[in-house]
Amino acid sequence: MITLALQLCFGVLTAAVLLGLARLVKGPTVLDRILAFDLIATSIVGMIALLSVKWRTAMYLELILVFSLLGFAGTVAFVFHLHRTVPDPRGPAPAPPSPTATPAPPP
Repeated sequence: MITLALQLCFGVLTAAVLLGLARLVKGPTVLDRILAFDLIATSIVGMIALLSVKWRTAMYLELILVFSLLGFAGTVAFVFHLHRTVPDPRGPAPAPPSPTATPAPPP
């Protein structure tokens, strides 16, 4: 019974990786591609966990942690890079008030 459940989960995760690859190639925006990368990384972590259960070993737990951290760090770094390079379509943010400015008198 557990073999059937493992195979079913592995098939679902494989389908998720393939759909993520399709979105990574086709994605109309950069944000779609970032989400596709995150989906692929998470699905591969799930596959590694399933293999660890199937082979009845805990050797791959460190690999799961490292791969999760790399996927998360890659996503954060890419979003940070986009935040720095892509201009905001809403325009520049208003400047914060000066700390030396005098407050307006009450009406």
